Amino acid sequence: MSGTIGGLATNEEYNLVAVDVNKVFGDKYPTAAVTDSNRVNTHKFGWGAVNLDDALADGTLITAERLQGMVTRTNISLNHTEIPDSVLVFAVPTNRTTIAANTPIRAEDLNLVRTKFSPILVNNEHTKVDAQNASAFNSDTTGYERSTTWNNKLVGEHKFEWADYNKARYFFNGGGQLRLALNMTGGSTAGYFNWSDVINEMGVLNMNWDTVTQSAAITSGTSEGKGFYDLTDKYGDGSDGPTTNEGLLFTSSGVTIGRKVGTYGSYSYGYGYGYITGQGYHPAWTDPMQSGYGYGYGYGYGGIYVSSYSAYSTYQQLKFKLYGKYINNGAGVQFKIFLDDTTHNNFVDGTITPTVSYLMPDTLTIGTHSFDVTPAPTFTVVNDFTGPDDY
Repeated sequence: MSGTIGGLATNEEYNLVAVDVNKVFGDKYPTAAVTDSNRVNTHKFGWGAVNLDDALADGTLITAERLQGMVTRTNISLNHTEIPDSVLVFAVPTNRTTIAANTPIRAEDLNLVRTKFSPILVNNEHTKVDAQNASAFNSDTTGYERSTTWNNKLVGEHKFEWADYNKARYFFNGGGQLRLALNMTGGSTAGYFNWSDVINEMGVLNMNWDTVTQSAAITSGTSEGKGFYDLTDKYGDGSDGPTTNEGLLFTSSGVTIGRKVGTYGSYSYGYGYGYITGQGYHPAWTDPMQSGYGYGYGYGYGGIYVSSYSAYSTYQQLKFKLYGKYINNGAGVQFKIFLDDTTHNNFVDGTITPTVSYLMPDTLTIGTHSFDVTPAPTFTVVNDFTGPDDY
């Protein structure tokens, strides 16, 4: 609801705009629990800053000081998100010579804030951080690798943790991402070439508030469209309950390499020569041959080609899987990396190394107000590919 131009801003009009600003910049759900049934629709809002007063009583004077708080939060929000809009300049309004802290605010001033802030609430724009206002950091994965041969399955697990569920919310709501890339090197077995083809073409997996995406990928896999707010407390892979796949986040493509066997388009060439003396064998109705010679030429063309699909059809099912679940009542996220070779039981040598990182939204400050979702999450390796389930 927009206020009438020329009139003073009322508490009702102010409260409506303040609620929207708080919904994004502050937190309207501070008592949120990870088990709330409506968390996907509501917990995605809130960056965790101090809320504005958004329940002013009738008769409260809406002053320039209150508007300044709105303007500052709006400008920080515009800078943080990807919305291509200019910031507000808090200038002296027409027909007024001063704008002291206690100067009453007109409806058109409030309407301008509403116009600027409303797009941030559309299509979850508040969860999309401008690339210039976020920084990527690698986590310390020392020892998180496998360099001994395996031939059955490989499992790796790691986790990110915050102080509480709300801190995790603010990270994801502000555009934070948890990332994973894998690399395989140094092997020479058939199993290595199969799995390295899968792993090294996968690129980087990025989990945000509502999905997992790929970047820098050669071959696309399948995202389940699940993010932070879709996680449960189970992987759903059979290790922590029924095999429901409730925590399955991503499945890679299968083996894509081709194989050429034999030579395609080869040819051969032959030459023959013979010579006789004397009469030799001859029918009665012919004259005997005293001597002679003969020669001939011949050639052939052939080859064989075996395609990747005929030679590797059973290997199309070799796929990497990423699972996730929340831990500590939503204050953390734990991932499982799963490579299953039980069907083929091929020996896999070489080294597999995860690169784990996160995208951290930068702190932005104007005046006394800040967008700030620090501290960054802590990282821990839970299963380093050398446990009893890795062989």
